Amino acid sequence: MKKEVMIDMTSGRIAPQILKFAMPVLLGLIFQRIYNFADSYIVGHFLGDNALAAVSVAGVGMYLMFSLIIGLTTGVTVVMSQYYGAKEADNVVKTFFSSIYIALGMTIIVTVVGLIVTKPLLIVLQTPDEVLDQAVLYLRLICAGCIGTMLYNWISAVLRSLGNSVVPLVFLGISSLLNIVFDVLFVAVLPLGVGGAAFATVLAQIVSGVACLLYAWKILPMLRIRRDKLKLDTFIGKKMLVYGLPAALQMSIISISDMTLQAVVNTYGTTLVVAYGVCVKVEGLGMQVGDALGTALGTFAGQNTGAKNISRIKAGFRTTFALNAIGYAIVSPLIFILAPLLMRLFTDNQASIGCGVEYMHIFAPFLIGVGTLNLFHNLLRAVGDVKITIWMGISEVITRIGFAFLFSYLWGYHGLWWVSPLTWWCAAGVGGLRYLSGVWKKKIEKAIPS
Repeated sequence: MKKEVMIDMTSGRIAPQILKFAMPVLLGLIFQRIYNFADSYIVGHFLGDNALAAVSVAGVGMYLMFSLIIGLTTGVTVVMSQYYGAKEADNVVKTFFSSIYIALGMTIIVTVVGLIVTKPLLIVLQTPDEVLDQAVLYLRLICAGCIGTMLYNWISAVLRSLGNSVVPLVFLGISSLLNIVFDVLFVAVLPLGVGGAAFATVLAQIVSGVACLLYAWKILPMLRIRRDKLKLDTFIGKKMLVYGLPAALQMSIISISDMTLQAVVNTYGTTLVVAYGVCVKVEGLGMQVGDALGTALGTFAGQNTGAKNISRIKAGFRTTFALNAIGYAIVSPLIFILAPLLMRLFTDNQASIGCGVEYMHIFAPFLIGVGTLNLFHNLLRAVGDVKITIWMGISEVITRIGFAFLFSYLWGYHGLWWVSPLTWWCAAGVGGLRYLSGVWKKKIEKAIPS
């Protein structure tokens, strides 16, 4: 096992380890957002506001699909990082080969179900008639090509569980650049409309996933496919599902609450849909600090759960919490200041720009809450306290849906801008109470059977 490929986070200085792991993840997430921005910019610039609104609405459905995939691969990360921290190399290999079957199964399910429910889902979301057909086409193409999304997220989960966040960054960067090139080709050069934008995304993800897998096989010979190893270990498979299915459920029910909010936004027409669609992308970009630090903390906590080192896990959380605060002291003011410029990048509609700036000025100061929420999610899941993460997700659903209808009734669309910020803090409060209770410590002894 090469040191430059895998990083043991069960010893050594914590802050450098967290930052060394988190920075490539952050860069990768930013690359991902950049190509999402490029997708929206090219669609809006060459195809107009209706096409941009269609892609924005379809994006909510995409998030549901990605939630299931990312949630399930989280189970791979947790189990493999625990075995790696416990120095059980044989079980690390067994986890990898068992995860192949889980990844394939989820790909088939998401593809088939996604293709069937796309149009009914978008109708339930009250998608405006003038953008419905384009949104259906875009989302169906994304679902049909979800094998690329699964492939990349699966192999990235494997590498990150072993402490390697650099290789996934490299290939996500390649994917981002390819997506921009393909967008220009299939939308600006070839007249393929929103279908071209979807095809560009799918093709870029497949190329990235295949390349990442091939390179992982090159640097980690133990992961190369061998007939004698290519079998499902039922105990480890069940263990991955125990962690992965609750994570998928938690992420998917959150996405359902997001879809409810989108449905309420859709009732206000295309102008607000465009504003909200741009703001969601900026909001997602702002979340990347917490996402990256949360991912680093999850791997750190997973490995130290395998080593049964509670004091180091607590120290890792304190360090990451401080880094999260520093990060949002920089990011939040930037979004607040740049809000008008960010809106003008995507639309010339002055009404949409005004609505978008209003929303950015509200959610920017609250972003530290979603960052903290990500830290609690990743820590508690990594130590085996998965049930509370589901309750955190349920709290998000209840508050987001409740606030969406209540605030829109009281203050119209202006009230919708307060829904997500308040929801983040409520869910983070649930996680914070669980962490302070110390109940999670009892889960560590059960995480890796002796």
